[in-house]
Amino acid sequence: MGGKALNKYGITTERKNTEEFLRIGKEIQAHIQFDFDFPVVTEIVTCYHTKPDHGDLDLLIKIDGNFHNSGTDLREYIQIAFAPRAIHNNGGVYSFDYDNFQVDFIPVKESRWETAKVYYSYDPLGNIMGKTFHKFGLSYGWDGLFYKFRNFNGRLAQNILLSNDARKIFEFGGYDYDRYLQGFETLEDIIKFAINCKYFDTEIFQMDNLKSIDKKRNRKRGSYHVFLKYLEDNDINIRYDFETNKESYLLMVEETFPGLMSQLYDLRMKDNENKRLSQKFNGDLVMSWLPNLKGKELGNAMTGFKDSFDSEEDYRTFVLNACYSAIENRFMDTYNGKHE
Repeated sequence: MGGKALNKYGITTERKNTEEFLRIGKEIQAHIQFDFDFPVVTEIVTCYHTKPDHGDLDLLIKIDGNFHNSGTDLREYIQIAFAPRAIHNNGGVYSFDYDNFQVDFIPVKESRWETAKVYYSYDPLGNIMGKTFHKFGLSYGWDGLFYKFRNFNGRLAQNILLSNDARKIFEFGGYDYDRYLQGFETLEDIIKFAINCKYFDTEIFQMDNLKSIDKKRNRKRGSYHVFLKYLEDNDINIRYDFETNKESYLLMVEETFPGLMSQLYDLRMKDNENKRLSQKFNGDLVMSWLPNLKGKELGNAMTGFKDSFDSEEDYRTFVLNACYSAIENRFMDTYNGKHE
């Protein structure tokens, strides 16, 4: 969060030197262990080793079976255990003040624990890597590497998990995982590591080339600005000729992460079926039968038609196999109460 998550509540926290940062981290971790009657696994996100001061402390909390079964509400726990002046929730990350310092609790599912530890470490590396993977049509985050399948309407239909094995993810993206495991002394070391990727392309990281939401986020990230300034100051202008059509990389992805193509085949078959379903029964067709039917009444009539079948599968089978006139007749019978 960069230490500014609580500003909106009128709370300005301070930066802490590394000694104070580590003290606070140990106190928080000890507090958590004392409060629960079972072991709670936590880990402070790793930063470059010579970082002199810190705007916040990111603490990963493993949500394993014990923690989940305890029914603990993190927000409620923070309020009771630490009595902060404010708690801010941003996408499940809870920020609060402790000793005039911002602490971020980041809950992580047990199945994503190892991936999350790698992704969050050595900021801004995870962010930089994510932009490289995006050029292959993939999405990299704390929960792993995914292929985002979009349906015929262009909306996200499903995230297909390719891997949460950090080594495989790094190797596919052209990053040296063994070098990563050695850690980084300075922010410059992290930047050099990112630049050393065989797929590095200076242009994809420039602010003007980011999507609006990504641009907004990275404007607030000091480490990302340091990264861009390093590229500028050192006249680094490396280009990699990525394919415009990201589907060109599907076979390359399949070679490293087998199973993607079979999942895509099934999803595309289902998507084609949904497209045909949408073409054969939709709001425009219903309004052509009943021009005065609009808005909420239109939606209710269409829902009533679907509900007139014994199951979703019966509805789909009928519409996909019936001719347009048969669909119209069945709809009109249902609308007029003739079909029960």
